[in-house]
Order: sequence, then C-alpha cells, then structure tokens
Amino acid sequence: MAKFNLKINGLTQEVDVDPTTPMLWVLRDHVKLAGTKYGCGIAQCGACTVHLDDNAVRSCQLPVSAVGEQEITTIEGLSENGNHPVQKAWLGN
Repeated sequence: MAKFNLKINGLTQEVDVDPTTPMLWVLRDHVKLAGTKYGCGIAQCGACTVHLDDNAVRSCQLPVSAVGEQEITTIEGLSENGNHPVQKAWLGN
C-alpha cells in the first residue's frame, strides 16, 4: 500500500492503495465517483475514459502510480449542475 494525493475534479484526494491499482477502481471504490464505468477492462470500449491533464485516457489500464501530479477530470467534474453535453448524453437529455 502507498499514499497518493490525487487532484480529481479540482479537489485533492488522498488514497492509500496498492500502486498498481487501476484508476478506475480508485475512482469508484476509494473516492466514490461512480460516473466512470467498467466496460471491457482492456481499454477498448471507452466506458472508463477520464481526462488526465486534458488528455483522454482509459482508467481501467492506468495504474494510480502513473498519475503523478496530473489532474484527473471525471464525468462528474465536467460541470457541477450536469449541463455539460457529455453529462446530458449519458442521461439521454
């Protein structure tokens, strides 16, 4: 186990996890942000996509130890009130 200070959606979150833990599971299980979804587990479907310093990455294959100082933006972080086009698309609006 190791402690990581992650900047997620503009907030710093401290997690104590195995360095090889995929960011998908850090986000869902440790930070309780369930908007990032598990799909295929092999970085092909895109359901787990997050932005890492404004670059789209598949979080199911990204170990927490590779994040470093980069900022993570999840679907929840696109807008507070859910009016971002991507958030609306997921809701079917």
